[in-house]
Amino acid sequence: MGGIAGIRYVGISHQLDKQVLRRMLNMMKHRGSHLQICSTDEGVHLGISYCEPTSGHNCFIYNKLLQLCVVLDGGIFLKNNSASNNNSLSDSQVILNLYDKHGNNFVEHIDGSYAIAIWDKKEQKIVLIRDRMGYKPLFYLRLNNGIVFSSEVKAILASGLYEKSVNLRALNYFLSSGYVPNPDTMFDSIKQVKPGHILICKDGNIVEKPYWKFVYRQDEQDKSETYYKNKFLEIFEGSVSKRLKRHPDAGAFLSGGLDTSAVVSIMHKLKQSPFKVFSAGFEEDQYNEIPEAKMLADHFGLEHHTITVQFDNDFPSLLEKLVWYHDSPFADTSAIPSYYAAKLAKEYVDVVLTGDFPDQLIGGSGHHALALSRELNDPVWKRMFRNSKLNQLVARLPWRAGGNTLLDKTKRYIYRETFSLEEQRIVQNMPIPPLLKRCLYSPDMLEMNKEYDPLNIAKSIYQEVDDASLLDKLLYFDILSYAPDDLMVKVDRMTQAHGLTAISPFHDLEFVEFMATVPTHLKIKGNERKYIMREALRPLLPEQTLNKKKQGFAMPIGEWLINNLSDYVRDILLDPRTLNRGYFNKKFMRKMVENFLAGKADYASGSEAAIISLITLELWHRIFIDG
Repeated sequence: MGGIAGIRYVGISHQLDKQVLRRMLNMMKHRGSHLQICSTDEGVHLGISYCEPTSGHNCFIYNKLLQLCVVLDGGIFLKNNSASNNNSLSDSQVILNLYDKHGNNFVEHIDGSYAIAIWDKKEQKIVLIRDRMGYKPLFYLRLNNGIVFSSEVKAILASGLYEKSVNLRALNYFLSSGYVPNPDTMFDSIKQVKPGHILICKDGNIVEKPYWKFVYRQDEQDKSETYYKNKFLEIFEGSVSKRLKRHPDAGAFLSGGLDTSAVVSIMHKLKQSPFKVFSAGFEEDQYNEIPEAKMLADHFGLEHHTITVQFDNDFPSLLEKLVWYHDSPFADTSAIPSYYAAKLAKEYVDVVLTGDFPDQLIGGSGHHALALSRELNDPVWKRMFRNSKLNQLVARLPWRAGGNTLLDKTKRYIYRETFSLEEQRIVQNMPIPPLLKRCLYSPDMLEMNKEYDPLNIAKSIYQEVDDASLLDKLLYFDILSYAPDDLMVKVDRMTQAHGLTAISPFHDLEFVEFMATVPTHLKIKGNERKYIMREALRPLLPEQTLNKKKQGFAMPIGEWLINNLSDYVRDILLDPRTLNRGYFNKKFMRKMVENFLAGKADYASGSEAAIISLITLELWHRIFIDG
């Protein structure tokens, strides 16, 4: 596992030196310092950077007889017990054999977390494939006469084939979502291969099409609770087992919460000896989960390693590092403890199993439970407010969107209530919500927001499951948007920053498709989130873990920014470079920053999510655009 990259020219006007590809791969040397490169006379260069010399054969193969080259970031499993599932064959060899036999349809025979590139000399085409859940990243830039692609955007920039330009649509999306929804990136013209898609570049043309899509299967939701509980445990144990057979020396992240504890409990059941687990926490007690993680590690007799994240004067340089690794600004501050946990783990192991994805599949977040509670208990007058025409009317009222008086907050509350419950889930979690944009944005950015309303992305996703329950609508959005574009970006970049491979058993295709058959009432039951998961794991986990309140790597970023970094916040956000980029109203930006530092802000007038988003946005400009 590591980073893949490649270049394909059609109608070569000059011989492209493979040193360009080497430069691209070296830009991702944190993903792996060992390189393999395939160059052909047709102007095609494919390569990979990987961590261990012994693992090179698993992710790279060039067969001159078949005229095929395969590079792979990640790992695959065959979906059945086919004869091709030979332990003596590398993943790259399996892919090559399947492609030779089935062509582009080979992807129907594999599962896993992967980004794959294939050069087919006979067909004179490049084939790019991204895994179904979008766990592994894959970016590309269409050239006038071909394509350049890589696992990270910075490698495409290093090729020298791209003239840097800001994607203002993506910038607007980021400030609304906290991440950039696929297939966009922060760079104009650089795109993501979408999860579950295959992209073909041939004769200078690019065609992208889906090979899989998550679909709820209501026709199979008629079994007993005992059936779903037993099936959950059976499939999940099989998922962990497959990954342990591939990586017998793997450790695991352990927060002490249900998700990572589920993985660790199955690993303990399957392994014959203690293994290593890793936790990150904070000095501030309300954010520190290390004691709960230690309790579980002791319960299973595991080798527990911890790191305490604390504020120091190097924090600004850490933000710069994280922006560089993300290729993007970020609003998800859980990236910070994730970075330190990965750094710790890499000192002991090369692979960790993680607990990512059950919240989005089963319903583990507070906004999931809150939306269901609202659906059941809201008074009639609130339900009457949820009307698109009323929303448009209220939105046109003149008021101070950035104000923090009681009247201002009351008006914002009424405005928020005019959205449907599924739309409220989006609006309430926006770093820069619509009313704040009214004051913060420049006239040009307000026009951009009007033309490319970020809420339309969520609406289009919800429309795909228009007949589903409220919970399944919320989860569907998380599966298609939040998980691949925020959660998995964080996990991939923060672990690969240290050359650490992270694998989540919850991404197993059989497990995901099983969860599509589980009825809504078994996902959240009353106030109990991830109900079926808790019941399935009840024989394996102590009550303290089963009943632990979810924290989700929360951190004291607001306290740090106000108490320790007020001068830094001002220096970044009120610097003429920032204010003169043309995105924001200078006067309001100054007011918003001072309100935040004085502790007078709320979610709609400059919350900590808004401030960290704006800081990392400016850092991104300085690192990637200003140079």
